[in-house]
Amino acid sequence: MPKVFAFLETLAVALAGVALFSMIHIPLPWLIGSLVAVAAWRILLQRELFWLSSFQKIAMVLLGYLTGTSFTKETLVQMGDHIPSMIAVTLLTIGFSLLLGWFFSKLTGLDLASCMIGAIPGGLSQIMVLLDEIKGLNPTIIMFLQSMRVMMIVIVVPITAVYLFGGGAGTAPGAEADTISWLAMPWYTYLLYPLLLVAAAWLFSRLRVPAPMLLGPMVLTIALTFTSLPVPDLPTGLVGLAQLFIGVHIGLQMQPRDLPGWKRIMAYTIIMIIVIVLFGFVLGTGLALIYDVPYTTALLSTTPGGMVEMGLTAAGIGADISVVTSYQLFRLLLIMVFVPFFFRWLGKRRAGQ
Repeated sequence: MPKVFAFLETLAVALAGVALFSMIHIPLPWLIGSLVAVAAWRILLQRELFWLSSFQKIAMVLLGYLTGTSFTKETLVQMGDHIPSMIAVTLLTIGFSLLLGWFFSKLTGLDLASCMIGAIPGGLSQIMVLLDEIKGLNPTIIMFLQSMRVMMIVIVVPITAVYLFGGGAGTAPGAEADTISWLAMPWYTYLLYPLLLVAAAWLFSRLRVPAPMLLGPMVLTIALTFTSLPVPDLPTGLVGLAQLFIGVHIGLQMQPRDLPGWKRIMAYTIIMIIVIVLFGFVLGTGLALIYDVPYTTALLSTTPGGMVEMGLTAAGIGADISVVTSYQLFRLLLIMVFVPFFFRWLGKRRAGQ
């Protein structure tokens, strides 16, 4: 029963944040409002909140479907032209992040490897998987740095994109296109499509593909599109629900008091995140100039946030979800494949000293 009350309290706080941010016209109120409200309530009042982990998985499945609907044959051909910039952006971002992690370790005295992996801009849940691959890491440091980065980026980037660079009003690209409505679909598709999406997520999980809850449904949806089967747009209500689930999940990750001298560490962390975000803005500017894509799309493609978070942000401000997700996915895959080798080498080098 205590968990039930804690869950209801979490939900009430999240919805209050959504309502407040909607009233003051902050972009993505379902995502940012729930995130800020839950994080502030938990940290300031030291409340023990509870949230179902399955909600994050539901959000990832919904985003996978949403992202898949934005891909077309023309989109994939165009993305082939972006491969050189994907490689360049990814390598520059990872290298710069590792450098910042090294500086952060020197300033705070915290474990070098943990600071460096905490600074790497992968997805939060995917980076935490590396804890099982690399021994001797401090999960508290990594979780704190990753959570702070994602939280600040999710708050700052949409507001910047909308108010400084003219982001959209919150509809995904192609939302006005002449596509079939869910109301026009046969009744059995209301059961069949969710089952197919869950099955795809399960299959990718069994195959140990990174971010299976997102990539499985995304690949399935793209396959359905290419076979000319009807793929209706995700209802706006479900997009908002996915944003709420992710917002609460991120807000609950914030546990700065678990670190010794957390106030000083918090100040250095904020500075580090501001620097990496500005670096992403510079890369985004270059990307927008080279490929003549909208600046909001370029900005979200190069911003070192998580794939889920940036995908939902793209959907919320009208950026091109397929481009954003492609860049974020490319970086995530590169990190998951090569970063463990780097840190194993680093660990052996330190052990040999």
